[in-house]
Amino acid sequence: MPCFSLSSISARKKRAFPLLPVAAGFAALLNSIAAYGQIGLSLHDAILQAQNSPSARMTQAQIDEAHGQVTQAGLRPNPRLYLQSEDLRPWANNFDFSNNTEDYGYLSQTIETAGKRSRRLQLANANMQQTEADRTLQMQQIAGRAAASYWNTVSTAQISKLLQQDLSAVDDMVRYHQERVAAGAMRGADLLRMQIERDRLFIALEAARREAVLARVDLGRQIGRPLNEDVVLSDSIDAPDPVPYEDLATVLAERPDVTLAEDGVTAAEADLKLQKSLGVPDLDLLGGYKRNSGANTLYGGLQIPLPFGNRNQGQVQRTQASIRLAQNQLEEAKLMAQTDVAAATEAYTREQEIVEKTLPDMRARAKQNLAIMSDAYRTEGVDLLRYIDAERTEMDVEVNALRTLAEYHQSALRLKLAYGVQP
Repeated sequence: MPCFSLSSISARKKRAFPLLPVAAGFAALLNSIAAYGQIGLSLHDAILQAQNSPSARMTQAQIDEAHGQVTQAGLRPNPRLYLQSEDLRPWANNFDFSNNTEDYGYLSQTIETAGKRSRRLQLANANMQQTEADRTLQMQQIAGRAAASYWNTVSTAQISKLLQQDLSAVDDMVRYHQERVAAGAMRGADLLRMQIERDRLFIALEAARREAVLARVDLGRQIGRPLNEDVVLSDSIDAPDPVPYEDLATVLAERPDVTLAEDGVTAAEADLKLQKSLGVPDLDLLGGYKRNSGANTLYGGLQIPLPFGNRNQGQVQRTQASIRLAQNQLEEAKLMAQTDVAAATEAYTREQEIVEKTLPDMRARAKQNLAIMSDAYRTEGVDLLRYIDAERTEMDVEVNALRTLAEYHQSALRLKLAYGVQP
């Protein structure tokens, strides 16, 4: 597909085509007016907005639920009030309620044994820590998706802008060729070829615009609000994004998924202790007042469930299996952390080398080649096809450069996420 660069075309037009200083000044004025009133959105601001989106606020609600479970776990059993009357014979003529009935009024209090309340609190706190670790992981994932969408939006917007600039320049070239053909100074075949290239560039521009619009829509979805037309992404894609090296021990300590798996083991162990304590019967103490046939007495009692069949064996067995499962999940999380770091480091190193070494030379060669072909075409040293090929090559290089820079930022982002670092 033919591609054109505004900078290269402008440089070439100084040598080969008449300049339009009034039009250029008017375009600069329009650009300055368009820039007025625009709102800049940095990557940091985009991440902050994403972490305050409805999906992010749902994670805070989960934390609040876990706090409520901790509060509930620390509460003691309520006492029970019993009011009871026996030997009621209201149909008898000589029945006297106060002298012919047995009346009870007493309280019952369950005494928890085997540290059940303490075990419940330990499990609830472990679950809360697990929920907090899960929230940290979700917030990091939200930030990662927002950052990835941000750089994709930046690159697609710049590609669209670059194609738009080149299309404007090519339109000038087509008009110049039309004037030359009309004057009999150029062949009509060259004009036809330029018009074909212009149409191809227009199709490429429309595809780039659609991609840029979809990228902005996705970024708005990630940050939790649509992006207005006056919002401009302010971070430069050309700015380096170095990621300092992290050793594996630090990575395992900072990765939220590893922390989540560790908290899962802690919660499973706390659940096992609770289930074992639930197999020990609680005591129910009873005490109060009894009136027996007109005599006032005190009443006392003790109730103890006899654990002959149910000692909570099934729940103990379940939690033992849960501990083994949580331990395996922790091992898997650590293994995934190692593989993620290895893969992300390799990709980042490769992209960094391309950006720092290969990309500058490639762009410089493409510009130099276009300058040579432009001078040669002006002096009729090469035909139009050779010149268009140089234009197309330079434009392809610029578009690929933007995509490569975007992939470089994406690789840096993936490495940060692999390290467990907030983007």
